[in-house]
Amino acid sequence: MATIQTYKRLNKLIQQETFEPMFSWGLRMAISAIVPLIWGLSTNHIIDAVWITLTAEAVCWVELKGSYAWRVRTLASGAALAIIFSVLGSVTGHNIWLSTLCMFAVGFIATLLKNIGDRASGLAICVYLLFILSNAYPTPTLQATEHRAYLVLIGAIWPIAVGMAISLSTPAEQPFRRQIALIWRAVASLVGEVGKGWDGAERRSNIRAIYLKEKDVRTSIDNSFMFFTQMAHQVNEKDKQKYNLVQLRKAASLVAVHVIAMSEEMEAINISDVDPSLKIKLSVLFTSIHDTLERMAVFTVTLKPEEKVILNARTSRLKKLVLLSKQYPLPQEQPATKSIKKIIHLAERSLKLIERSVAHIEDMGSDVLTFRTYSMTKTLFILNPKFVLASLRTLFSFNTFNTRYALRSAIAASIGLFIYKWFNIDHGYWLPFSIMIVIQPYFGATFTKAIERVVGTLAGGIVGSLFLLIDRQVHIIEAILFITFVLMVYYLRRNYAIAAFVITVNLVLLFNLEATLNPLLIVTRALCTIGGSGLAVFAGFALLPTWDKKWLPIHLATSINCNYEYFLATFFGTKPNINWTKNKRSAETKNSNVFDSLNRYIHEPKSVDNSTLYYELVMHNIRVTRTLNNIYVEGDTQTGTIATGAQQQKINECLLWFNKIEEGIRYLYPSIKENLLQVNPSLHTPFQLTDAQLVYVEKLLVELKTMSIDIDELDDKKHVE
Repeated sequence: MATIQTYKRLNKLIQQETFEPMFSWGLRMAISAIVPLIWGLSTNHIIDAVWITLTAEAVCWVELKGSYAWRVRTLASGAALAIIFSVLGSVTGHNIWLSTLCMFAVGFIATLLKNIGDRASGLAICVYLLFILSNAYPTPTLQATEHRAYLVLIGAIWPIAVGMAISLSTPAEQPFRRQIALIWRAVASLVGEVGKGWDGAERRSNIRAIYLKEKDVRTSIDNSFMFFTQMAHQVNEKDKQKYNLVQLRKAASLVAVHVIAMSEEMEAINISDVDPSLKIKLSVLFTSIHDTLERMAVFTVTLKPEEKVILNARTSRLKKLVLLSKQYPLPQEQPATKSIKKIIHLAERSLKLIERSVAHIEDMGSDVLTFRTYSMTKTLFILNPKFVLASLRTLFSFNTFNTRYALRSAIAASIGLFIYKWFNIDHGYWLPFSIMIVIQPYFGATFTKAIERVVGTLAGGIVGSLFLLIDRQVHIIEAILFITFVLMVYYLRRNYAIAAFVITVNLVLLFNLEATLNPLLIVTRALCTIGGSGLAVFAGFALLPTWDKKWLPIHLATSINCNYEYFLATFFGTKPNINWTKNKRSAETKNSNVFDSLNRYIHEPKSVDNSTLYYELVMHNIRVTRTLNNIYVEGDTQTGTIATGAQQQKINECLLWFNKIEEGIRYLYPSIKENLLQVNPSLHTPFQLTDAQLVYVEKLLVELKTMSIDIDELDDKKHVE
């Protein structure tokens, strides 16, 4: 039994590595960081080796997710930032006032980089880590500064070489396929949540649990577009691989829409009224969809023939189960019959999308290695200055939220650096360093990370110090360093407390390769970590705080307005909306933002609690988005005929209620759009609705009427408040 459990755990780790190669990332960091240390220990240039290793470690925090061109540009950016800010720290470290001023600029820029997300969060570490450490050990002469810059340059170039070597030896389109595979896996998880409870062994999932899984799908789609921005209508069919990949991503997104539609149909079903035999069939059907999507995810990223065989077997089984479900004699008198038929129909359509997706993968042909696809000219074009300008525009796209967060981080880090410089605290650079790591956009997240950071750092400091007692001649310290380089990356997203523990052990060993154990230094480091975390928490509360009591109404109004734009593009464009998935993605992202804001608002201190009313409005708005999505997937919106008079009347009624809602949300967010589309006889929907689409318009009307009532109630409460 123990052997079986071990095998299952190992298989799970391998599968996780297939989708999110954290171990490979950690191995890249370990190789980049340990080689300079081996050189330093063998040549007795330990101090130089430590600076090279620190730089390599900072650059390796850049995650290699996107295309080869994106990876090269990002690694080059990390190298440039490492050199610039290490030199800045080295020359300003002698002056407390200049150091504090520069720390403000560094904190501001690093936070802006963190705001961009996975594309640039690793670059933020290059900025603040190397500035803080270089500033703690300033160079006394110009020659020493040049030598420091030379070491940092070597430390930046080496991980770039390692990263490029790894990237060149991987299949060219695998990064894009991996992002699509993550979408398939998220959809499979959503199916598992939707189908829970049909077997009678456990309770059915509630609306919130299902939406959290839906939100994971949305996040995986957004991440895909973050690194691969092209949409289906923007790619020429002549570029066969890119065309099939974007079509594959679109198919995965559409399957998610079908699964969400299934969950809505299930809300209308009382499971206790369903025949036990049918419940079992539907439970097996959902399990089969889940298993098929899981194998689809694996096949998408690996392209292995054996995975295709397994996928074909799962697809064949799903096809048979759909057929059996369609043949089941449903009682006509039961109210659930219509919903069950709809669920089976949506399962059949999802099956067709999966089969079409397999065809897209096969049509791509073989995936060649990256180094075979890049000529020297194409490689040089990667570093075109236009990309630098585009990145700078993205970085300095200021808005109120980003600016407040950046200012808060900059002020807190500057205070931390000033305190340690003013009181001349030995190794006090842990104070601003902890602040920059712990501080988050929201108070709750900052507090949680502060706790994890303190616990992990204290434990890591003690364990790391005990490791220093080991005889240096045995070279166990070097082996432990190698392991910590891998583990701190591996646990970065799985458990931050463990990651903080491993990072602390790593830094304690790295900074004490030549020094003897100093118990007082352990205490100082622990106190600085606690103090830095405390300052970060205080800054989140007192310095330009971001409270969702203020931001939730704005997020809600923005989300509703995005749905309004989606509604207008659907029914009142001059021609059918071909690029509707762009509206879908935008609306779902805004819904996700307001849902996150609501979760934070619930845990904030507040005098008046409107959580229930906000929750109802958020769920109404999510259903509006789902309904608009279903209108597109339920029929052809490119028919070339306009809606009938009766259909147009229903659509116009929806417009009237939507306009009423838009008027109501202006009280929540006065800057919202003012020019509303008014009903007039010249307005025509550029397609005729099917019966199924008309049902969804009826559902949309119900949601809008209910939402309008809730908006009026919220406006009244906000007015009293």
